[in-house]
Amino acid sequence: MIKLDNLFVIRSPLQLINCIEAINYFNLKDNILVIIYNNTENTNKQIDNLIDLYPWKNIIRLNQEQKRSKFFIYIALIKKLKKERYNYLFFGDFGSIYKLIIANVKKNQVWYVDDGVGTINVYKSILVDNTLNKLSSRMLRFLLAGLSIKIKDDINLFTYFDLKPLKHSKVIYNGLEYFSKQYLQNSVNDDIVYILGQPLVETNLLLEDDYFYYLDSIKSMFDKKIIYIPHRTEVIDERMNRYKSDDFEILEIDVPVELYFMNQKINPYHIVSFLTTALFTLKKLYKKTKYSYIYIPSDKILERKEDVENIYKIIKTLNIDTILLKSNNKTEQI
Repeated sequence: MIKLDNLFVIRSPLQLINCIEAINYFNLKDNILVIIYNNTENTNKQIDNLIDLYPWKNIIRLNQEQKRSKFFIYIALIKKLKKERYNYLFFGDFGSIYKLIIANVKKNQVWYVDDGVGTINVYKSILVDNTLNKLSSRMLRFLLAGLSIKIKDDINLFTYFDLKPLKHSKVIYNGLEYFSKQYLQNSVNDDIVYILGQPLVETNLLLEDDYFYYLDSIKSMFDKKIIYIPHRTEVIDERMNRYKSDDFEILEIDVPVELYFMNQKINPYHIVSFLTTALFTLKKLYKKTKYSYIYIPSDKILERKEDVENIYKIIKTLNIDTILLKSNNKTEQI
């Protein structure tokens, strides 16, 4: 029996963490990592900081900032990967290059890993609604290179979220058990409120004034020190820097927040955020921590209202505190 390698294709730090968790869950050996770098410097830096967490058999780096056309870069990568057959293929995105890899690489099983709460919308809009092979006109050009653009594989999920298996898809729960065992020994309790920032303004989900209104409101709720940890793609500008004080620290980190707490041996006292996946991941790791999420009314959401409401439905299953912001600038926690 021929022993096959496994292929992991990632573009974010969280995808990489979930792939390492999958390696340990499925007890996989001979694992090859493909990194799809993007134009976000902090994202790429965090990925590079995490690579040594696992001894990969081989690492293939795809830099999309190269001057060559992505078309030829993608073709070269897929022709390289097509030379072998793989046992497992793990990926965390449904962009063009990922679809091309799935459609062309020979493998036995295909698994999607979480890249945030976006999994919830991927599950509904792509898997449940069966739009996997709904392709853009730009994908047709890859036919000229002799590549397939149609996915025939069943897509399974290795996920934090409570999603039902589909007719042709398995769902396996990712409880982050490996990282819990590896990193949570000898952690110490602290007495700090951590606000996990999100790029809601940068992604056109929320007006900047509304974001700072929410931040002001949350800041006024607590009489403890607050540490604000920005998202890796969030812009920290002069307006945000004005919050800095002895009681309000802005802490930019170069690893995912889950690993930051693990590396610092911290059991966080209280975590507050909006729609972040970290509410799910941290709650699995730190069961005694207090958690709260800030509910943004639909009339404040600028785009993708349905996607946001789908995420809130899943967040509610965590049974954590909801922070409702009133129009008179007062807050209540339920």
